[in-house]
Amino acid sequence: MSTTLFPRGVAKVNILGGIAETGNWGGIPILLILATIRIYLEVIGFDFNELPLTKLVAGRAGADFSGNFHKMGLVFSVGYIVFFAPFYLLA
Repeated sequence: MSTTLFPRGVAKVNILGGIAETGNWGGIPILLILATIRIYLEVIGFDFNELPLTKLVAGRAGADFSGNFHKMGLVFSVGYIVFFAPFYLLA
């Protein structure tokens, strides 16, 4: 994170600068696009339980596990957009 010291030794933290200094400028927009696609698929009613890998996991771990897994994916996608889209738009 980017910090600057004031004369009295108090650190001023620049939150947006800290994210930008990580050198991951290419990763943020790509993950934002993927998160947007994930939310779009949810909005149009795409059935994630019909994916081959989900069927395999549902057969081994149960349908409840795969359903909860995809719900958490939606939560992570929304969270990523909420936390990183403002930074990307303001930078």
